[in-house]
Amino acid sequence: MEKQKVKQLIHSYQQTYIFALTQIHQAISELSTSTADISIEQFFVLREIAENDGIGASDLALCLLANKSAVTPKLKKLEEKGYIKREKNPTDKRAIILTITKKGNEVYQECEQKLENLVNDWLEILGEKDSEQFLNLYEKITKSVIQTRR
Repeated sequence: MEKQKVKQLIHSYQQTYIFALTQIHQAISELSTSTADISIEQFFVLREIAENDGIGASDLALCLLANKSAVTPKLKKLEEKGYIKREKNPTDKRAIILTITKKGNEVYQECEQKLENLVNDWLEILGEKDSEQFLNLYEKITKSVIQTRR
């Protein structure tokens, strides 16, 4: 690919990434002031646990493409807030199993709804045809680039 296209892709990605992250952070921050005290990083961890209840800490780190040592402080915070429970795995005493609590599920559902509304607004701007193309391309990127790097 020619150098100018690569630079254009990097610039476009940077703008989109910063915009999306800012919008998601703002949506979650609005909840944080009223019902939940959760950072965007903690929400992403809580989201994975909610969608994979009973996941092991090591598997969670793999899902998040992060080191276990980077995830551990977020898990501690979520546990302190009563959003998750960390328990020893009965079959492997060295491993930790993570489950979402009722309180954590309420926060997850509220944040997830905000996130879905936000993304839905973006997709409406694109329209149905472009949204479908965008989704197909995103899935292709996930399969061909991200999953091969794991």
